[in-house]
Amino acid sequence: MSLRSARALLLLPLFLAPACRRAHVHGAGCEAGLVPERPVAQQAGAVQQPAVEAPPAAEEGALTAAQALATFEETWQKVHDTHFDPRFNGVDWDAVRAELRPRAEAARTRAELRVVLDDMLGRLGQSHFGVIPSEALPEVGAGPADQSGGLGFDVRLRAGRLLVTRLDPGGAAAAAGVGLGWSVLAIDDFEVGALLASMEAAAAALGPRKLAFNAWSVAHQHVVGPTGTRATVRFQDGDERTVELQLERRQRDVTVHEFGPNLPPFYLEFRTEERTLGGKRLGLIAFSNWFLPMMKPLDEAVERLRTCDGIVLDLRGNTGGAAAMTMGVAGHFFRESTRLGSMLTRDSTIHILAIPRLSNAAGQRVEPFAGPVAIVVDETTGSASEVLAGGMQSVGRARVFGEPSAGAVLPAVTTRLPNGDTLLHALGDFETARGTRLEGDGVLPDEPVELTRAALLAGRDPALAAALDWLASAPR
Repeated sequence: MSLRSARALLLLPLFLAPACRRAHVHGAGCEAGLVPERPVAQQAGAVQQPAVEAPPAAEEGALTAAQALATFEETWQKVHDTHFDPRFNGVDWDAVRAELRPRAEAARTRAELRVVLDDMLGRLGQSHFGVIPSEALPEVGAGPADQSGGLGFDVRLRAGRLLVTRLDPGGAAAAAGVGLGWSVLAIDDFEVGALLASMEAAAAALGPRKLAFNAWSVAHQHVVGPTGTRATVRFQDGDERTVELQLERRQRDVTVHEFGPNLPPFYLEFRTEERTLGGKRLGLIAFSNWFLPMMKPLDEAVERLRTCDGIVLDLRGNTGGAAAMTMGVAGHFFRESTRLGSMLTRDSTIHILAIPRLSNAAGQRVEPFAGPVAIVVDETTGSASEVLAGGMQSVGRARVFGEPSAGAVLPAVTTRLPNGDTLLHALGDFETARGTRLEGDGVLPDEPVELTRAALLAGRDPALAAALDWLASAPR
């Protein structure tokens, strides 16, 4: 299934504050977080040829008035022509152009122009509208930035602390004695306190969820790096003592995936395991993004876990990807084709369906998994992940645990701008089979479970524990 334009839709969260976006673009995950993703074709969005050539790299981002104005006009026009809402979310788009055009024409660097573009796109108040700086993307021929290694922990922002929420069993942090619930104070010259202070001005506009997402996304870029590199990490342990450790980044089990010329590469992570609780065999599947290289391990995991009494999909940290994949994955859990929701564009409606998977990779006839399914979400669950979680929740096929998801669900594409930057812009809206819009509010858990430092210090992952407890008590 594809849009008339045959362009791939990206479902990745994008709502970084401008100061954060300059330093980090995530999966969009910028929503490293950047790409917050999108059947929808498997090719990248069409690239527009710039009307004005970008300045040479030697000029360090310098722009002429003509280049700045061409980039501004291209950005405004793309939104004008493709926004799914002809009323532009209540914004007078013509008036915005008239107001900001002189500022754009006066900009003499890419950085100055991005401030104007951030202002313009921010007026829409929606995710998946933003500018990806050209320097955030690999230089032609230089290859992707190396994120093959990691320090072995994940974090979340809670109550003003960046807490260690997960430790890789074979990672450097676990080997050095780092515990769940420890606060991260600094990683080399990255100071968490300075980051939070820099985002304070945007806190009211962003809200606690998006602020927490941004902190996680930026911190992640300091946790990962080339395998073998070292970092000085300053923690605060459970007794409030400062602990400084030298940690080496160990090889991560990742697949590097290039999704089109206008986006950074994605380092895809996948893990699965089986647990026993209350005499029940329970399966766990977690992965970082919805892209084609994840399909094979997902299919193989479901095949291995098919005889379990329940399965939990942990979508925390999954910022989105290609929405088409959600239909195939959802099909593992439905016996009949079922509409999970719809993407609404200016001139079409695209239904997201769970397409039953009636055979395995070997071509053998199988029945879709009929046992209970739990889904765990939080503020780092974005876009395509919200489509699956909200869609399966809306038809009663899964119970959702944790904290509200990112609320960044708009399908989007990328366009190359005349100054060399890339515009991410939404083409559609999404609503579940119940008619619930997820943009802004996100997926609201059936069973809200707050992540607390006390629970982490006790060695517990409260949302996952609640999901597993429910699966253990639910009838097959």
